[in-house]
Amino acid sequence: MDLTFAKRLITTSIGRKAVMAVSGLLLGGFMLVHLAENLLLFKGETAYNGWVDLLLSNPVTIYLELGLLVIFVAHIITGVWVRIEDFLNAPRGYEARRWQGGRTIGSATMLYTAAAILFYLAYHLLTFRFVDHSMGFYQMVTSAFRSPVFVGIYVAGAAALALHLSHGMQSAFQTLGLSHPKYTPLIKAGGMAVAVLMVGFALISLYFLADMDMKAAETGYQVVVIR
Repeated sequence: MDLTFAKRLITTSIGRKAVMAVSGLLLGGFMLVHLAENLLLFKGETAYNGWVDLLLSNPVTIYLELGLLVIFVAHIITGVWVRIEDFLNAPRGYEARRWQGGRTIGSATMLYTAAAILFYLAYHLLTFRFVDHSMGFYQMVTSAFRSPVFVGIYVAGAAALALHLSHGMQSAFQTLGLSHPKYTPLIKAGGMAVAVLMVGFALISLYFLADMDMKAAETGYQVVVIR
């Protein structure tokens, strides 16, 4: 990599905004993949555990996790840095508060939803990643989803994520200069679609909280994931 280019990404406001935008888009893409993985819960214990075991046994996974960590940290640092710069450089009064957003609920609450997502991520890792996995991942996840307290936190996290992405995805494209009268509506619609899909995390947890899987088993009904 050109060191001059790398230095420019860190030392200039435009560079930091670009890093924030690209890292945000990558994280949004990861959440779509993670949602698809969670849909395997509907396929049953064998399918879900098989997929997780495949990931954990793959030597590449650890590098992917480290890369994801770097992306996440870069997004947090540049995001906070950019918001502070916008606040300090903005005129006083009404315009001084525009760094928080204000045009939509998503833009007005970006910092708050970011803090909520960070809290939930820490809770999620402590609950699923850094614990004893001897009982099997499927049993571990579905057992957690039968706890009203955990599901409440999970639903709140999914709501914060959806709200964050409702503004973040389209804002990232705009930051990268990918805006055009013809394509901007499509970009906004696509960003909103990704945000709405994040509600799927909440729906999955509510499905198991309501014991719908057990009711389906009792009636002989099987949930089929459409590919």
